[in-house]
Amino acid sequence: MSCISHNRNRIRTVSAGSEHPVSFLYFIVVWAFLFFAGCAAGPLRDARNAFYSNRPLDAVSALSDAKPFSRQDSLLVSMEKGLILHHLGRYEESVREFLKASKQMALQDIIRVGEQTLSLVTTDWVTEYKGEYSEQLWVHTYLMMNFLILRKHDSALVEAKKALKVLEKHPKPLSGDYFTRSLIALCYENVGDINDAYIEYRKLAKLMRDPSPVASPLYRLGMRLGFSDEVRQYKKFIPKSTLSLLADRSSAELILFVGLGTGPVKVSDNIVAPPSIRLSFPSYSERSTGSAEVTVLDSSRRLPASVITTDMNAVARSSLKDRAGKIIAKETARAAIKEAMTRAVERKNDEIVGILLRAALFLMEEADTRCWQTLPASLKLLRVPVSRACNIKVVIRSPGGVDEITLPDLKVYPGQRVYRSLRVNY
Repeated sequence: MSCISHNRNRIRTVSAGSEHPVSFLYFIVVWAFLFFAGCAAGPLRDARNAFYSNRPLDAVSALSDAKPFSRQDSLLVSMEKGLILHHLGRYEESVREFLKASKQMALQDIIRVGEQTLSLVTTDWVTEYKGEYSEQLWVHTYLMMNFLILRKHDSALVEAKKALKVLEKHPKPLSGDYFTRSLIALCYENVGDINDAYIEYRKLAKLMRDPSPVASPLYRLGMRLGFSDEVRQYKKFIPKSTLSLLADRSSAELILFVGLGTGPVKVSDNIVAPPSIRLSFPSYSERSTGSAEVTVLDSSRRLPASVITTDMNAVARSSLKDRAGKIIAKETARAAIKEAMTRAVERKNDEIVGILLRAALFLMEEADTRCWQTLPASLKLLRVPVSRACNIKVVIRSPGGVDEITLPDLKVYPGQRVYRSLRVNY
């Protein structure tokens, strides 16, 4: 990101009438220097680098030991810290960070007039980061995961209902988030609300090209609800071995949350037009695809598993694209305001003052590329029928190689669901 250096002695007034415009120019340039120097966000950068270098403890320390973050970036800090704590297995602490983020999102509907006005003559970096629609949804997704692992099913359901509101508010850009949809259904199922669980599974089946990953719960719940004719269509997607397990009340279920790869980041795309107009738009750039094969073994025996996957890259891009109209409108308005402001200064001052102001405003036109960078490239939810005595190993074959993860202390009882969360970066 560009920084602007300033030396006060280099700016000279040309006439008495130029005093205020030059003072304003001085303010703009100094502010730009201070602002862009702050945009480096050293602790955030250090935390992300540590996380992707497999040093999650250092990542948490980078965010915990830093000076208080500005209000503009506090939501982002809670998102990053909450996710890192989740993958450290510190689920209660992760809950606190994500609840802080959730509370902040709920308060962000308040329009800060001064902040928005300043952003029209500078950049969106001065505004409080609100998160993309997808990021707002994923705060509730990770809260659901945390609460399910902690066996706090009522709290998980609260987050499921909040996630549903986000999905209902932005149905089109978030329609590809199958992982979160399946979590919502699971939360209803865990508290015995099988009717709402069935409704959510049915929504998911309609959204997915292949409904086989949700065929088992749809068939099982549909039969309990008396929808035998309706759910018969899903029976053909269920392997015979799985059908026998559905009828076995002594079987248990292992549910794995698997984050794979490195999530997308925002970059700045620029359009430059004479004399010094710069339009800057954010876009997402992929760092990895998140494609991988996940196999679950019990003492070297492969277990059947249904897998539901969300392509985080695709959902993030869709979410940002849905805001494109608003972004373009604001960029156009800002360019017009900056050009009018520059011409007003040029009329009252000499040429050098106008050039300096144009340079300052040109450099300040930087797309807001803030985003939640510790997210994976894909999230997978695996439902695996298991026996009481099991020795589970998860094998992940990805572009980064083969990872074998043994699940310690896995104790299951008839009819029980147990949850584990894994993350493999590549």
